[in-house]
Amino acid sequence: FLCLVFFFGLVCRWQPLSVFVFTTPTMAEELVVVVQGTIKAFKPLIKKPPLTEKLLSKPPFRFLHDLISEVIKTHGFLEGLFTPDEMVSTNFQEKQQKIDYLQKAIDATAFAVGKTLGAKPNKIVAGYDADQTNLFLQAMAYAVSKKLESADAVSRVLNGEKPGKTKEKSKEREKSAGSS
Repeated sequence: FLCLVFFFGLVCRWQPLSVFVFTTPTMAEELVVVVQGTIKAFKPLIKKPPLTEKLLSKPPFRFLHDLISEVIKTHGFLEGLFTPDEMVSTNFQEKQQKIDYLQKAIDATAFAVGKTLGAKPNKIVAGYDADQTNLFLQAMAYAVSKKLESADAVSRVLNGEKPGKTKEKSKEREKSAGSS
């Protein structure tokens, strides 16, 4: 105990407390950390597309489509979720098509990992929320690396189920909305 008091006494004598500046990380710094996590998570799993900080800091739809397609081809995760037309990135011309594609991928990944994900496809397509996009990608990488089964998740999404909502709750809401 005396050693600690003596040590801290020396630190305070040599380094005035005003030298220590306590700051919280900026959003840009936090994004860099999240992006590095995504690169680290996918590095052992896929060879293409290239995972760069620039692409992951504001991921374009084409990049996300190529990444998801590569995961499906290489590991079979989310296999059967998309139609053959949806597996071709050049078929996506309209914003709503891109949003629907990403929503399916996010929902199926959420079911597979058992967690609700904060990624919002409309914001992703608009170029916002890169941090949430990267967290979604990290969840996908986690599912692939742990070899989590995605067949049930794919089936649930194709049947119209949403993460965080049970089928019964969805049906009850539809009935109450229809009777009003």
